[in-house]
Amino acid sequence: MTQARPPGDLGFLAEVLRRYPVRLVFRGEVLPEGPVRGTKLWEEGELALYWEGPPPSRELQEALVLLLGVFRQVLELRERELALLRAQDETARLLRLLLHEIKNPLMSVLGALELTLETEGLPEEAKELLSIAERSAGRIRDLLQKAQEYLSLGQGVRLKGERVDLKDLLLRVAEEVRPLARRKRLRLRLTLPRGEAWVYGDREWLYQAVLNVVNNAVKYTPEGGRVALRLLLGRERYGIAVADTGPGIPQEEQAQVFEPFYRASTRGEVEGTGLGLALVKRVLEAHGGEVRLKSRPGRGSTFFLLLPRPRPGQRAPVGRLLLLLLALIALARLPLFPAPLGSKAFGEVPAGEVVRLGGLELAFSPEARGEARRWRSLWGGGERVRLVLEGGGVEAVREAPVPLALSTPEGEVRPTGTHLRLSREEGARLSLYRGRVALGQETLPAGEGALLGTGVRRKLLPAPLVRPVPGPEGEVVFRLLGPEGAKGFRVEVRSGEAVVLSARVEGNALRYLPQGDRESQVRAFALDEAGLEGYPSEAVPFRERRSFHQGRRRLPQDPAGAEAFLRRAVAAFPDDAEALGELAFALYLQGRHGEAKPLFERSLALLDSPDVRVRYARLLYHLTRYAEAEASYRQVLAAEPGNLDARWGLAEVALALGRAREAELLARQVLALDPRYPLARFTLAKALLEQGRREEARGLLQAELRQNPDPEVAAFLRQNFPSP
Repeated sequence: MTQARPPGDLGFLAEVLRRYPVRLVFRGEVLPEGPVRGTKLWEEGELALYWEGPPPSRELQEALVLLLGVFRQVLELRERELALLRAQDETARLLRLLLHEIKNPLMSVLGALELTLETEGLPEEAKELLSIAERSAGRIRDLLQKAQEYLSLGQGVRLKGERVDLKDLLLRVAEEVRPLARRKRLRLRLTLPRGEAWVYGDREWLYQAVLNVVNNAVKYTPEGGRVALRLLLGRERYGIAVADTGPGIPQEEQAQVFEPFYRASTRGEVEGTGLGLALVKRVLEAHGGEVRLKSRPGRGSTFFLLLPRPRPGQRAPVGRLLLLLLALIALARLPLFPAPLGSKAFGEVPAGEVVRLGGLELAFSPEARGEARRWRSLWGGGERVRLVLEGGGVEAVREAPVPLALSTPEGEVRPTGTHLRLSREEGARLSLYRGRVALGQETLPAGEGALLGTGVRRKLLPAPLVRPVPGPEGEVVFRLLGPEGAKGFRVEVRSGEAVVLSARVEGNALRYLPQGDRESQVRAFALDEAGLEGYPSEAVPFRERRSFHQGRRRLPQDPAGAEAFLRRAVAAFPDDAEALGELAFALYLQGRHGEAKPLFERSLALLDSPDVRVRYARLLYHLTRYAEAEASYRQVLAAEPGNLDARWGLAEVALALGRAREAELLARQVLALDPRYPLARFTLAKALLEQGRREEARGLLQAELRQNPDPEVAAFLRQNFPSP
C-alpha cells in the first residue's frame, strides 16, 4: 500500500477507510459512525481495528497493523509538536504564567473602567480619556486570549477523532460573524453544496480555525464590501474558501502572514494580534490538511482551507445484506410521510402557538423562527418531530415517548427529557427540568442547563415569584422577586393556545399593555449570568381587559364611542364590576337613565365601589328619587368621609329637599377642601338664594363662570339677575 502522506495525522485514517472494508475505534469514536461489526484484528491503547467482510490475507493484516501502530506513535509526537513545544524551556513556562496572571487583574481594570464611565456628571474630557483607556485594555485582553489559544496547541493537546459536519460548522461560523458584518454593511454570502460534507477531526479546533479566517475577512474589508464563504468538493479533499474585497496582501508577505505575531503592511488602522492565522495553519496541519492564500493588493484575498475527504470503501456483501434486512424489519415503524405541525404550513415554525400532539406539547415563543416537521408512519407506526430553531424559543413537555429532535446551528439534541426549554438569541441555550438529554458523549441531567456548542454547563436557578398588579393606565405590571444569583428574568404570557409574550426583563417589573379581552396566565424564569433560564414559576392567572381601558379613556368626552368598547368588555367578562359601572356611566351621560340604572345595580352587587355608588346616586337624583340618592351618598361618606363627590352630591339632594342651610354647609365644606371643585360655587349660590342672600350668590355665580363657563350657570345667572 503506497502512502501519499505519513501516517501521522487524521487524514491517514480517512485514507484507510476509503481503501478497505474496515471500522476503526479511535479514542472512543467509531469511524465511520454506527455499531461496531466484524472481526477485531488489532487493538492497542486508544486505537482498534475491525475487519468487515472476508478475512484479509496475512500480509495485508500485518501491514495494516504495522501502519496503524506507526500512526498512533507518530500522532502522539505530532500532538506534542503542534504550535510551541511543550514547555521545554523556562521562557515558555514564564510566558504562560504571565498570560494567566495578567488576565485576572486586567479584567478588574476593565470592569472598573466600565463602571466609571457610567458615573453621572463626568466631564467630557475625562470620559474621552477613560474611553481610550478602556479600548487599550480591551486590545490587551484580546492579545492575551489569542496567545493562550496559540500556546495551548503546544501543551500536549489531544485531538478528537469525531465526525465533523462541515456544512453545520460553516453555518455556525456565518451566524456568529453576521452581526459584525451587518454593522459594517458588508454582504456576507455563504454557499454550500448539496449532500453531506464531513471529515474526521476535532470539531472545536476546526471551528476556531475557520472562525479566525472569516473574522479576519470581515474585519479587514471596508464598509460596503463583500465576504464570500464557500464549501468546495474535490475528489480527495474538501476546500473552504473565504474571499473578501479587502486591501489584499503583497506577494512577498504572503508566506509570512502565517507566522506568529506577523501583520501585513496593508492592515491599515485595524487592530489585531498577529496570532490568528498562525493558529489556523497549525490546526489544519494537525488534521492532515493545509491552508493556502491567493491575494493581490487592492483586489482582496482568498484563503483556502483544505482538509482530507473521507470516502469509506465498499462493504462486504454480507454486510450489505444484513443492513438491507435490518432496514426492511424497521420499515413498518419508520415515519415516511410528512404531516403539518400545528396550524401553519408544513415546514414553518408555528410562532407563538401551543401545539399539542399525542403526548407532546410544544409552546413556541412569538418570535420563534425555523422549521418544524412531523412524520407519521405509513403502516400505523409512531410519530416523530424534528425542530430546527433559528431564533426565539420553544418549550417541550412530553407525556409519551414521541421521538423528538431539536437542532440549532450550535448543535443538535435528542432529549429523553419530559420537560425542557430551548432558546436561541446570540447562541443556543438548553434548560432541562425533567428527564435527561444526550449532549455528544455526555448526558445532561435534570436541573442543569447548557450553552450548546460550548462546554458551559450550570445548575439551574430556582423559580422566581411573579405577581400581576393593575397599573394606573390600564396596563398590567408584573412584579418579580428572583432567587439569589438572578441576573434578570424572562416573562412569558400565555393565553389559550398561544404564547402572546416572551420578554427578557432586566429589572424587577415589566409593564404589559393588554392585547385583547381574555383570560391569560403569566410565568417567569430567573436568568443566570450565562443567560440560562431557570425553573419556571407557577402560572398566575390574570385578565387582559383591553376594551375596558379603551372605553374608559374615552369618558366622559365621548360617551357614545366609549359605549361600543365597554359593551365588548362586558361581553368578554360579564362579572366585571368595573366594566359594568363604566358602561352604565356612558349611558347616563347620554341621558339613557332607564338603561343605566340596572347596570349600576349589577355592578354594585358584584363590587360596592364608592365611585360607582356616587354615580348611581347622581342617577337617582336625576330620576327625582331623592331619598334613595341621599342614602347612597351617606353610605359612601360613612366609608370615605373625604369623598368630595359624595359631599357635593348630598348638598344637591339637600337643596332639592328644601334644606338650604344644610346644603350651604356641605358646599362650603367642599370648597374649603378644594376651592376649584366644579359647580360647588353654583350649588352654594343656589343655597344662598334660597336664604335671600342675593349679593353673595351673584358674586359666587360670577366667580364660577370665570372658572367654569358652564351654560347652565350662565342661564341661571341671567334668569335671577337680569341686566338693567
